[in-house]
Amino acid sequence: MSSRFNEIRKQIDSRSIRANARALPWPYNGMVNDVLGAIQTGGNYLAAMGLSSYTEMCGRQIFYDGDNNKEDWECFNKYLKYMGADEVLNKSIRFEGNKTHVKDAVRNGLVHRYFMKIENGMVVLNSNNEEALQTGFIVTGDDSITLAVIPYFKLFYKSLINANEAGILKWAE
Repeated sequence: MSSRFNEIRKQIDSRSIRANARALPWPYNGMVNDVLGAIQTGGNYLAAMGLSSYTEMCGRQIFYDGDNNKEDWECFNKYLKYMGADEVLNKSIRFEGNKTHVKDAVRNGLVHRYFMKIENGMVVLNSNNEEALQTGFIVTGDDSITLAVIPYFKLFYKSLINANEAGILKWAE
């Protein structure tokens, strides 16, 4: 086993997460397993794309009953708040000189451009930075944002468990 794989295993208890994810309804259990698989193999960008897309989708499904007329950024922001990561939404960030939403910089950048829509956007697998542990992001100035995959995933996963226990985890057709 490679040392990087061992380091990842120390940071995340995949066996416990997979066991607990089985209690989540489909497709939420699949989201957890998909991202966890990407993390375990060092696929930080794949995990980041999944997490940012799933964050938007969870907001839409759980809080807006799957309403496709709801703005994407509203869905993303609503779920980010539910995850407890809303502090990042108060940060001012810019792309090409214009103020932009975190969702546009992160999710749209990763999904449509492979890179975040910000001057200095990065994806790292892990970080012990306090801001990263609280929000899944590190924002330094208005032109730099880093998505820390493992801290973000831990917030995302915990929020799904909490939503399931609260009885609000649903999927509108």
